[in-house]
Amino acid sequence: MTVSELKDQLASQISSAEADALRSGRSLCINDFNRKVCVRLLDNECADETAVPAERIEHLKKELSDYLKQYMADKPEGHKWIILACLYLTYVERLPMHPQSEATWIEKDGKYYCAAMVPESITCSSCVCEKR
Repeated sequence: MTVSELKDQLASQISSAEADALRSGRSLCINDFNRKVCVRLLDNECADETAVPAERIEHLKKELSDYLKQYMADKPEGHKWIILACLYLTYVERLPMHPQSEATWIEKDGKYYCAAMVPESITCSSCVCEKR
């Protein structure tokens, strides 16, 4: 799968009603950071034909899903938005999955470094950040 195909596949998981709700800021279980990411997912063009291994995408998706089922079990309606945002940030925009204010990552010379990174975590190992 290419980056462009992944972006289109992720965007196709958002209905027009959900897209309207994302843009208007109403009635979805989503934080402001992930809302902005999902709006970019819908609005940004992507022509990147770089290959993204499907198994890496599925592995991260499963890891995030398992984590959310355990730590956000009371809000399953919010899982979709976190997973979409993380996949988009990681594989399309190639940015850290967490807001800078939360994970306190830094950017230096075009690379991202995160003090909160746990290299043996599947989620962290998928992130564009390196250990700070």
